[in-house]
Amino acid sequence: MDEIKVNATKPYSVYISNCSLDFKLLLEDKSIKNIFIITDENVYNNHKKFIDELKDRAIGIKILKPGEESKSLDTVVSIYNELLKANVNRETHIAAIGGGVVGDISGFVASTFMRGINIIQVPTTLMAQCDSSIGGKNGFNYKGLKNIIGTFYQPKFVYIDINFLKTLNEREFKSGISEIIKYGYACDESLFSFILKNKSNIKERKTKELLYIVNKSAAIKGSIVERDELDLNLRQILNFGHTIGHAIESLSYFQLSHGEAVSIGMYLESYLSYKIGYLKWEELESLRKLIEFFKLPYFNKNINYGEIIGIMQKDKKKISNNIKFALPDKVGHAIITTDITNDQIIECLNELKGRL
Repeated sequence: MDEIKVNATKPYSVYISNCSLDFKLLLEDKSIKNIFIITDENVYNNHKKFIDELKDRAIGIKILKPGEESKSLDTVVSIYNELLKANVNRETHIAAIGGGVVGDISGFVASTFMRGINIIQVPTTLMAQCDSSIGGKNGFNYKGLKNIIGTFYQPKFVYIDINFLKTLNEREFKSGISEIIKYGYACDESLFSFILKNKSNIKERKTKELLYIVNKSAAIKGSIVERDELDLNLRQILNFGHTIGHAIESLSYFQLSHGEAVSIGMYLESYLSYKIGYLKWEELESLRKLIEFFKLPYFNKNINYGEIIGIMQKDKKKISNNIKFALPDKVGHAIITTDITNDQIIECLNELKGRL
């Protein structure tokens, strides 16, 4: 079992394993006696054995409906009610066993119930393992806006088991690949090169390659969180693909998965970077071809791009009236800018719509 230490304000470790027994050993080692499990129907059905083995410590379980619709205020309130029924106290640990939706909603609940109780993140999707389970961001959607209400709240620890990925459907697996491409393209050229060279084995979910890309992504995320825990500057590099991506996700009424929206966002934001002279054409093409290899979208003509500026103007990262972007200026590196005008964005979107 590998361990990545995250030296945030509240330090914690990310454990990466390919043996499900390691989780129980961690609970014993850390003397965690009481947990309240939050999961969803799909995870419960696919990993019932893993969850049942925790029953000696579980004082309650809340099973959510899978999907983005569960990231709502109604869900938050329903979990509060279950925690009260189970007599959860500050010695209880919430165990969030699931993908990004479960992790986000559980993190928010943990950060607010009794002014904060411990949470253990047990991500079961590739996207959650490499990204959302690390760093303490949580929240839920409101009025059609993605993650508009939330907090920063670091977990007790994160436990990643690669074996969970074997039961992911193809769409969820590809969505996670989208986030890993983000890490390589915006943060680490060596990771992007590894994905290019090993893309077939990654697509086939070979354990060796999965362990490498999850380890590498988690290490990058942990390192950035250490230096910018509250997402004030450096950490915003990880928003590459997300400024446009979140808007697209909202405009699709969440018919596009988060990873699909991000893959479109990455290409559109990279095209914008190319048009203003940062990226070279061959660098842009390397991204497009990799997105295409994994059968992820890089454009969607069904989206009403005329509304995209209005959605982005409500982005929580916005400064004054300027939309903030993390734009790659070369493979493995990105910059934060608020210098992009609405006219430039619209021009690029219209140009792509005419070409693709």
